[in-house]
Amino acid sequence: MRDIGFFFNPESFAVIGASENPKKGGNIVIRNLQEFGYRGMIYPINPKGGIITGLQAYPSLKDVPGDVELAMIVIPRDRVPDAVRECGEKGVRGVIISTAGFSDSGEEVGRNLENEVRKIAGQYGMRIMGPNSIGTINATDGFVTSITTLTPPEHAGAMSFFGQTGMFASGFFRWITSSQHFAVSKVACLGNKADVDETDILAHLGEDPETSVVGVYFEGVSRGRPFLETIREVSRKKPVVVLKSGRTEKGARAVSSHTGTLAGEDGVYDGVFQATGAIRVDNFDHFYDCLKAFSFVPLPWGRRLGVVSITGVGCVLTADYSDLYGLEIPRLSDEGIARMREVFPDWARVGNPVDMWFAIENVGPRRAYEVITHALARERDVDMLLAIFTLIPESDFDAGRVFSAVREAHPDTPILACFMGGELSQYSRWREEFERQKIPVFPGPGRALFAASALVRYAEFLASDR
Repeated sequence: MRDIGFFFNPESFAVIGASENPKKGGNIVIRNLQEFGYRGMIYPINPKGGIITGLQAYPSLKDVPGDVELAMIVIPRDRVPDAVRECGEKGVRGVIISTAGFSDSGEEVGRNLENEVRKIAGQYGMRIMGPNSIGTINATDGFVTSITTLTPPEHAGAMSFFGQTGMFASGFFRWITSSQHFAVSKVACLGNKADVDETDILAHLGEDPETSVVGVYFEGVSRGRPFLETIREVSRKKPVVVLKSGRTEKGARAVSSHTGTLAGEDGVYDGVFQATGAIRVDNFDHFYDCLKAFSFVPLPWGRRLGVVSITGVGCVLTADYSDLYGLEIPRLSDEGIARMREVFPDWARVGNPVDMWFAIENVGPRRAYEVITHALARERDVDMLLAIFTLIPESDFDAGRVFSAVREAHPDTPILACFMGGELSQYSRWREEFERQKIPVFPGPGRALFAASALVRYAEFLASDR
């Protein structure tokens, strides 16, 4: 399979359709590159030439004095084929076509134009991402082609994701950098997949040393068997989380109108994912929850869960969700119960899940959580821990320090946390403290346990595939 790394770290990059107008995509792309600190050469292409965002603009690609490895086309649809041909004549290796109105339009004219573009690119041996694509992000090298204004992340991470949506390099990326504590490595938005498709990107990220977990959103597969073989190969090295849309008849019709892709039989995909080790999710909440969990915690040795909850309803819901997602809540050993009784009143019942409110009343939140979580983590029959909090003044304590000590004492045990109600400011502070220490936080036990079940499924796949 041909290398496509230049879509993520080109030595030189041209923007065909560069604009002086700060509201135009051809201007925003260049400003993003400058803001992110991209170190390669940037060549704005505008028939008028001049200066754009402080850079010399050129009337055409042939006027650029140096080589151009990658180009992005941000011009009207009818002019795209000529621009692609100009890229080929310049020796460009890859082209991102941001322009929409090709196969995604549903019109014969659009489909014909897309076929023409594909044919021209093939004549020159160029790769195409799109049309209808806003390209890629490489947080490590500061390369970003989004046509929406983005803020550079504090640091790059190990999570990469891609799919048939520009949201990954626009709204979702802004949400991650402004509100989340998991960090991103690579992003790709495939658009109509006239050439580069999910199999190409997945294979590239499977070999990428900066990526440890991959997320895929797609609406249909261009090449079925190569995709199946690639996803199995990658899953043997790193987890792959998949969100496949178009599950219903109406959803499949919406897929066709979005990127011109045929959604395919949904039941077939279920079988493929199960056989290849991919973790399938149903929505973007679960998508990012699972990516975060895989990024933060080690894989569990088994599916047995130890639960400590400040509220009885948390215990009940956890029992329900555990059963739903195939997790187990084992009985505690006599030794474990004896350790926990240090913080409970004599009359209180102690079991798993641990309803700890009476321990908080008895010895305070810090001492209660400290004793109970250490005792749970020491249990031979516990593979993972879930801590459930309600953020009220009576439960406030230095949670970050306590759980950091548990994590250090038991580094091979995944620890997850979730919040059920409470003060918003305390929520933000606690989530930051936990996630800075790689303890993932979820909005409730349902989402926490779905993520836990994903960890288990992947661990079991690796064990069975050996």
